[in-house]
Amino acid sequence: MLHVEGLSVRYGPVRALESVSFEARSGSITTVLGANGAGKTTLLRTLSGLVPSHQGTASFDGQRITGRAPEAIARLGVSHVPEGRGVIAELTVDENLRLGTFVRVRRGDRRAVVDEIYERFPQLRDKRHRSASTLSGGERQMLVIGRALACRPRLLLLDEPSLGLSPIVTAQLMATLRELTAGDGLGAVLVEQNARSALSVADWAIVLNLGRVVVADRPARLAADADLRRHYLGF
Repeated sequence: MLHVEGLSVRYGPVRALESVSFEARSGSITTVLGANGAGKTTLLRTLSGLVPSHQGTASFDGQRITGRAPEAIARLGVSHVPEGRGVIAELTVDENLRLGTFVRVRRGDRRAVVDEIYERFPQLRDKRHRSASTLSGGERQMLVIGRALACRPRLLLLDEPSLGLSPIVTAQLMATLRELTAGDGLGAVLVEQNARSALSVADWAIVLNLGRVVVADRPARLAADADLRRHYLGF
């Protein structure tokens, strides 16, 4: 589904990514791990068209996405959930979700798509007419992910979705991501500092350090490597 080859990004003289290569498949979660400053957020922002690449390519379903505008990439079916639970606080929960349908959903199908999101996140249904500013941190994260799902994506790019959430809410969120990919054939690239949680649901994992891939392997093997955990994963 997603093929990244030799991707490099620079901010002036600063190297943010250097020759990053990996693949993400439909129906699976690929997690990207590493410390602060490793290049994880830059990777997602580059894949969604928000940051230009310096070298290398990324393609989605055989179509090159490097060099395309963010809205063009979104129309192909790539949905980016940025760090920080970016709801539009002035709008209601329902209005936030309806915004997500404008990219890829026909007008006549939009109400049904929003109702599907409420089935997935029933906590939001009871608050559909309330301002998004009144939601808890966990509810805001559900809303942001729900808005991304409302555009009927085929690939989700998720940046630190568990940041600031309690362990219980984090576990629920990870279980939901696992259900989405297993049941709906959705692909996901999951950036996380909570390596333990990410490895528990991922099918493949890559570890970035200073913009480079230092290891790529199955999650169980990474979790079992004590030296790797100590140096790069923090547990």
